[in-house]
Amino acid sequence: MTHTLAIHSSKGGTGKTSIAVNLAVAFAAEGKDTCLIDLDLRGPSLCTMFRPKSRFWINDFLSGKCSLKDTLTDVGGELGTNGQLYLSFSNPDIAEIRDLVSKDRNWQAGALKALMNGKKELAEKDLDVIIFDTSPGVEYESINAVAASDIVVIVHNDTHACTNCTEQLINGVYSLLDKKCAIVDNMHHGNCLDVIEKSRYGAPVLATIPCMCEIATRGKDEILVHTEPEHLFSKSIMAIRDKIEAMQ
Repeated sequence: MTHTLAIHSSKGGTGKTSIAVNLAVAFAAEGKDTCLIDLDLRGPSLCTMFRPKSRFWINDFLSGKCSLKDTLTDVGGELGTNGQLYLSFSNPDIAEIRDLVSKDRNWQAGALKALMNGKKELAEKDLDVIIFDTSPGVEYESINAVAASDIVVIVHNDTHACTNCTEQLINGVYSLLDKKCAIVDNMHHGNCLDVIEKSRYGAPVLATIPCMCEIATRGKDEILVHTEPEHLFSKSIMAIRDKIEAMQ
């Protein structure tokens, strides 16, 4: 059975994409056939970590120009994961991003339908895990990703603004859509790996990851769960993976 996760955040700058990428690699390393889709259409960043090999973007699929399979790049062999790892990239061209901003509700409704059909397409490939890296906040494309997912993982940091908005997302969006959700407390101002709170706003806290300045100095293309599996950050990601599996 295929399980779909949306990695979401209330604000930008929480480390959401880093969590999404490392989590996808962690699932694939465990032997799960995995697909990571960059649905942060207004601020694509997956293409800064990997080189797209397909001539189609996820934008093309959402606009009905190709199948989801046509957008996929296989990086499992490159990383040597035990399971397959496919990536679908969002177009970083500024003209494409401007065009997205102008899309109306009818297009967004069609994009949600396409996303649901794409899930079925990937399930037919016997994928185990689909991960959506969403836009932060409550843009249409973010809510589409949440609506199409089975579990929402919200990446949170302990700023006042992020705290308030995270609570609103859980109570005002996820609950209305009847979605399972969980929190990852990232860049926490502490030095312990253990979860400080077991739950918050009625949602389980999967991990509390300390703020590690050294990570910010590394290249954007370094995936710690792959290059340094014994690193504190990598161990946190693997713990998150295991707890998500227990939620399914």
